[in-house]
Amino acid sequence: MAFPPSFIDELTARNPIEEVVGQYVTLKRSGANMFGLCPFHDDQHMGSFIVYPRGNCYRCFACEAKGDSIKFLQEHCKMDFIGAIRWLGKHYGISVD
Repeated sequence: MAFPPSFIDELTARNPIEEVVGQYVTLKRSGANMFGLCPFHDDQHMGSFIVYPRGNCYRCFACEAKGDSIKFLQEHCKMDFIGAIRWLGKHYGISVD
């Protein structure tokens, strides 16, 4: 199943990264960004995992994990690309099929 780039752009724009990641990681706001313990490695220090709401992406400066809400679901929840698209669509009421 192929999705046009415009659909992917709309889907990620309607799914704020802080809401998607925030379902799995406790985030604390500091200025425009949000910080938490990285779910991709044994993070001991708050601050290496940053969610950038304005850019709709995340990054860990310790393990170099980075991406958007689709990539987060693929990596953290072990979903394939189609599964992540369907999850976001279902969760936010956007028809995928």
